[in-house]
Amino acid sequence: MSTKRGKTTDEWPDGLSAEHQRTAKGWRRHASPLALVVLGLVMLWALSGLAGVEETLTEETAVVTVAWHAPARIRNGEFLEMRLGVEAHEPIEALVIGVDASLWEDFTINTLLPAATEETSEDGELRFTFGPLEAGTSFLMKVDAQINPDMLWRNEGDVTVYDGDTALVEMPIVIEVLP
Repeated sequence: MSTKRGKTTDEWPDGLSAEHQRTAKGWRRHASPLALVVLGLVMLWALSGLAGVEETLTEETAVVTVAWHAPARIRNGEFLEMRLGVEAHEPIEALVIGVDASLWEDFTINTLLPAATEETSEDGELRFTFGPLEAGTSFLMKVDAQINPDMLWRNEGDVTVYDGDTALVEMPIVIEVLP
Protein backbone atom coordinates (compact mmCIF):
# COMPACT_ATOMS: atom_id res chain seq x y z
CA MET A 1 0.00 0.00 0.00
CA SER A 2 1.70 3.21 -1.12
CA THR A 3 0.80 6.67 0.15
CA LYS A 4 0.43 9.80 -1.98
CA ARG A 5 -0.66 13.14 -0.54
CA GLY A 6 -2.05 11.63 2.61
CA LYS A 7 -4.22 8.94 0.99
CA THR A 8 -3.36 5.43 0.17
CA THR A 9 -3.95 4.17 -3.35
CA ASP A 10 -6.49 1.72 -1.94
CA GLU A 11 -8.72 4.61 -0.79
CA TRP A 12 -9.35 6.04 -4.29
CA PRO A 13 -12.50 5.00 -6.15
CA ASP A 14 -12.06 2.76 -9.19
CA GLY A 15 -10.61 4.66 -12.14
CA LEU A 16 -9.31 7.58 -10.04
CA SER A 17 -5.87 8.18 -8.58
CA ALA A 18 -3.95 10.91 -6.82
CA GLU A 19 -3.02 12.27 -10.26
CA HIS A 20 -6.66 13.38 -10.70
CA GLN A 21 -6.39 15.52 -7.57
CA ARG A 22 -3.42 17.63 -8.62
CA THR A 23 -3.90 21.38 -9.01
CA ALA A 24 -4.36 22.62 -12.56
CA LYS A 25 -1.79 25.14 -13.85
CA GLY A 26 -1.88 27.80 -16.56
CA TRP A 27 -5.04 28.12 -18.73
CA ARG A 28 -6.52 24.93 -17.30
CA ARG A 29 -6.63 26.59 -13.88
CA HIS A 30 -9.48 28.97 -14.91
CA ALA A 31 -12.59 28.70 -17.00
CA SER A 32 -11.96 29.40 -20.66
CA PRO A 33 -12.41 33.06 -21.63
CA LEU A 34 -13.84 31.78 -24.91
CA ALA A 35 -17.10 30.91 -23.11
CA LEU A 36 -17.40 34.49 -21.87
CA VAL A 37 -16.73 35.88 -25.35
CA VAL A 38 -19.35 33.59 -26.92
CA LEU A 39 -21.91 34.51 -24.25
CA GLY A 40 -21.20 38.21 -24.81
CA LEU A 41 -21.64 37.86 -28.59
CA VAL A 42 -24.97 36.05 -28.15
CA MET A 43 -26.17 38.79 -25.80
CA LEU A 44 -25.12 41.54 -28.23
CA TRP A 45 -26.89 39.75 -31.08
CA ALA A 46 -30.07 39.48 -28.99
CA LEU A 47 -29.90 43.15 -27.94
CA SER A 48 -29.39 44.26 -31.55
CA GLY A 49 -32.93 43.23 -32.41
CA LEU A 50 -31.87 40.93 -35.23
CA ALA A 51 -33.74 38.03 -33.62
CA GLY A 52 -37.08 39.79 -33.30
CA VAL A 53 -37.96 42.58 -35.69
CA GLU A 54 -41.52 43.92 -35.71
CA GLU A 55 -43.03 45.85 -38.57
CA THR A 56 -46.25 47.63 -39.41
CA LEU A 57 -47.59 47.38 -42.96
CA THR A 58 -50.35 49.72 -44.12
CA GLU A 59 -52.62 49.65 -47.17
CA GLU A 60 -55.23 52.28 -47.96
CA THR A 61 -58.12 52.36 -50.42
CA ALA A 62 -61.15 54.60 -50.77
CA VAL A 63 -63.15 52.18 -48.60
CA VAL A 64 -60.68 51.15 -45.85
CA THR A 65 -57.27 51.64 -44.29
CA VAL A 66 -55.70 48.41 -43.06
CA ALA A 67 -52.68 48.15 -40.76
CA TRP A 68 -50.91 44.85 -39.98
CA HIS A 69 -48.49 44.81 -37.04
CA ALA A 70 -46.47 41.64 -36.32
CA PRO A 71 -42.93 40.34 -36.10
CA ALA A 72 -41.19 40.21 -39.46
CA ARG A 73 -38.45 38.04 -37.97
CA ILE A 74 -38.73 35.83 -34.90
CA ARG A 75 -37.22 32.66 -33.44
CA ASN A 76 -39.09 29.37 -33.53
CA GLY A 77 -40.79 28.30 -30.32
CA GLU A 78 -41.51 31.90 -29.30
CA PHE A 79 -44.83 33.52 -28.53
CA LEU A 80 -45.94 36.47 -30.64
CA GLU A 81 -48.76 38.91 -31.08
CA MET A 82 -50.24 39.99 -34.41
CA ARG A 83 -52.68 42.89 -34.76
CA LEU A 84 -54.84 43.83 -37.73
CA GLY A 85 -56.52 47.21 -37.65
CA VAL A 86 -59.28 48.16 -40.09
CA GLU A 87 -60.58 51.71 -40.36
CA ALA A 88 -63.70 52.06 -42.50
CA HIS A 89 -64.04 55.16 -44.71
CA GLU A 90 -67.34 53.84 -46.08
CA PRO A 91 -69.84 51.45 -44.47
CA ILE A 92 -68.95 47.75 -44.61
CA GLU A 93 -71.94 45.42 -44.47
CA ALA A 94 -70.04 42.28 -43.40
CA LEU A 95 -66.39 42.65 -42.36
CA VAL A 96 -64.51 39.45 -43.22
CA ILE A 97 -60.79 38.93 -42.57
CA GLY A 98 -59.12 36.27 -44.72
CA VAL A 99 -55.72 34.81 -43.80
CA ASP A 100 -53.93 32.42 -46.16
CA ALA A 101 -53.47 29.11 -44.36
CA SER A 102 -49.82 29.13 -45.50
CA LEU A 103 -49.14 32.22 -43.35
CA TRP A 104 -50.17 30.44 -40.14
CA GLU A 105 -48.80 27.00 -41.07
CA ASP A 106 -46.90 25.52 -38.08
CA PHE A 107 -48.31 28.22 -35.82
CA THR A 108 -50.40 27.47 -32.75
CA ILE A 109 -53.09 30.14 -32.47
CA ASN A 110 -53.79 30.65 -28.77
CA THR A 111 -56.21 33.59 -28.87
CA LEU A 112 -58.13 35.50 -31.53
CA LEU A 113 -59.96 38.56 -30.20
CA PRO A 114 -62.67 39.55 -30.75
CA ALA A 115 -64.26 36.20 -31.48
CA ALA A 116 -65.59 35.95 -35.01
CA THR A 117 -69.30 35.36 -35.52
CA GLU A 118 -68.38 32.79 -38.17
CA GLU A 119 -65.16 30.95 -39.04
CA THR A 120 -64.73 29.17 -42.37
CA SER A 121 -62.04 27.84 -44.65
CA GLU A 122 -62.33 28.60 -48.36
CA ASP A 123 -59.78 28.19 -51.16
CA GLY A 124 -56.83 27.73 -48.78
CA GLU A 125 -57.83 30.76 -46.75
CA LEU A 126 -59.09 30.98 -43.18
CA ARG A 127 -61.98 33.46 -43.06
CA PHE A 128 -63.28 35.24 -39.98
CA THR A 129 -66.60 37.11 -40.21
CA PHE A 130 -67.20 39.96 -37.76
CA GLY A 131 -70.34 41.74 -38.97
CA PRO A 132 -70.98 45.34 -40.08
CA LEU A 133 -68.56 48.22 -39.66
CA GLU A 134 -69.87 51.78 -39.97
CA ALA A 135 -68.00 54.52 -41.81
CA GLY A 136 -65.52 56.35 -39.58
CA THR A 137 -65.17 53.46 -37.12
CA SER A 138 -62.20 51.23 -36.43
CA PHE A 139 -61.86 47.51 -35.82
CA LEU A 140 -58.90 45.75 -34.17
CA MET A 141 -58.26 42.01 -34.39
CA LYS A 142 -55.60 40.66 -32.02
CA VAL A 143 -54.04 37.24 -32.44
CA ASP A 144 -51.75 35.60 -29.88
CA ALA A 145 -49.76 32.69 -31.26
CA GLN A 146 -46.71 30.51 -30.81
CA ILE A 147 -44.42 29.31 -33.56
CA ASN A 148 -44.06 25.53 -33.39
CA PRO A 149 -40.46 24.47 -32.69
CA ASP A 150 -40.15 22.56 -35.99
CA MET A 151 -40.97 25.67 -38.06
CA LEU A 152 -37.95 27.14 -39.86
CA TRP A 153 -37.17 29.77 -42.50
CA ARG A 154 -40.33 31.64 -43.50
CA ASN A 155 -44.06 31.67 -43.91
CA GLU A 156 -45.72 33.73 -46.61
CA GLY A 157 -49.32 34.50 -47.36
CA ASP A 158 -51.90 37.20 -47.90
CA VAL A 159 -54.21 38.86 -45.43
CA THR A 160 -57.34 40.03 -47.22
CA VAL A 161 -60.10 42.30 -45.95
CA TYR A 162 -63.51 41.62 -47.48
CA ASP A 163 -66.94 43.20 -47.46
CA GLY A 164 -68.87 39.95 -47.62
CA ASP A 165 -67.33 38.21 -50.65
CA THR A 166 -65.88 41.39 -52.21
CA ALA A 167 -62.14 41.84 -51.59
CA LEU A 168 -61.30 45.38 -50.43
CA VAL A 169 -57.57 45.07 -49.67
CA GLU A 170 -55.02 42.29 -50.04
CA MET A 171 -51.71 42.52 -48.14
CA PRO A 172 -48.78 40.14 -48.79
CA ILE A 173 -47.16 39.16 -45.46
CA VAL A 174 -43.83 37.43 -44.80
CA ILE A 175 -42.77 36.15 -41.38
CA GLU A 176 -39.16 34.96 -41.22
CA VAL A 177 -38.44 32.29 -38.59
CA LEU A 178 -34.94 31.77 -37.23
CA PRO A 179 -33.77 28.63 -35.42
